[in-house]
Amino acid sequence: MSGRVLVVDDVATNRLLLRAKLSSAYYDVVVAENGTQALEMARREQPDMVMLDVMMPDMDGFAVCEALKASSETAHIPVIMVTALDTPEERIRGLEAGADDFLSKPFNDLALFARVRNLMRMKMMFDELRLRDMTSRELGIVDLVPEPEVGIEASGAILLAPPNPGDGHVWAGQLRRRLAVPTIVTHSEREALNLARMELPDCFVVHQSLAEGGDGLRLVSALRSRPETRQAAVILVVENGDVQTAAKGLDLGASDYIESPFDVSELIARIRSQLRRKRYSDRLRTNLRNGLKLAVTDPLTGIYNRRYASQHMNRVMERARDTDGVFAVMMIDLDKFKSINDRHGHDAGDAVLREFSRRLQENIRGVDLVARFGGEEFFVAMPDVDQRAAAHAAERIRRAVEGAPVALPGGGEVKVTVSIGVAIATASDLDAEAIIKRADTALYSSKEAGRNRVSFFAKAA
Repeated sequence: MSGRVLVVDDVATNRLLLRAKLSSAYYDVVVAENGTQALEMARREQPDMVMLDVMMPDMDGFAVCEALKASSETAHIPVIMVTALDTPEERIRGLEAGADDFLSKPFNDLALFARVRNLMRMKMMFDELRLRDMTSRELGIVDLVPEPEVGIEASGAILLAPPNPGDGHVWAGQLRRRLAVPTIVTHSEREALNLARMELPDCFVVHQSLAEGGDGLRLVSALRSRPETRQAAVILVVENGDVQTAAKGLDLGASDYIESPFDVSELIARIRSQLRRKRYSDRLRTNLRNGLKLAVTDPLTGIYNRRYASQHMNRVMERARDTDGVFAVMMIDLDKFKSINDRHGHDAGDAVLREFSRRLQENIRGVDLVARFGGEEFFVAMPDVDQRAAAHAAERIRRAVEGAPVALPGGGEVKVTVSIGVAIATASDLDAEAIIKRADTALYSSKEAGRNRVSFFAKAA
């Protein structure tokens, strides 16, 4: 896995050592000698990761990290802070400054590369989500998610999988006092997976050796392989100095690890860091889903738009070819809709469109597709429907609209009718737009014949 790493250290020997180690693993390495230079290079070079020494003369690593995370240009870049002072206080301060991870000098190569690989994978995922999000914004579909930190308020539960019931009781008590989130304790792999499916925790804290002989690494792997828990934060607890298990855990999908015995403040700082990261990725994914939804739905009525209907027609035609069957297409137009807008205003017109959409959906099958083509024009595709069934369906829709007036927002009501044109297609029809045009021609016939009626395309009739 390649990527660009910015190494920041005021000691030339340290820079050379890290550059040699990372280059041997085929990472592209750039270096900075101080905090000011690091901030400039991070903005200019846009590295995939920053390895940042804590002790520097002009700006210490904590100040540099805070500046990186405060800027929208660099907030998404993972930061590993490097220090010779391996104390919980130092690690907590770094995590609170926004660091994604922490390494102590002298480096253990196994721990170094495991953490670098883990954060590179995370960065690649975020880059892909950000790129899709930016594309949606450029298309005018959705706004870019703001960069500031996302807190853990309204968080889901934290599930604890300790090595024994006693540790679980202690962990849960400490976390409940310090974090305003529900905490669940489990004592076996099977129970953990069952609870994960039911509770959908946002964060898992998993010891390498679970109660009842369970394997923490196996649980980490299972959590990452299941769709419902794949995006959750997973912190692996390893026995002091067990770097091999920690590295294996990160490669299996753990988000972070902490060595036991640990200071609960450090665990909380790591949980907060992971939950902030999860909140941000969740919002990016939500924006993406909403953007995709907006791209294919009509915002006023909530039904599909013409773009989606055109694609859906291809699937309806494929089904007809596979089954040598028939299908029906309807074009529906609200009669004299302009007069409703002119007389009652656009709010009333919108209310009519929404109510008509509701009645339309109530009078078709679940397999049928309804879409708004624009203005007061609607489209319905009905697979496996012949002319007789299509006639019944069209009349049902016409009567449902004519049967009751539509209530208007400012009071009062308005009577609404529709004209419908229907075309029947077979497996031999290969042009979706031609089929739609036939239904549109039939709709024009309904309008010419006096409105509020159903007409079929002459060839099908």
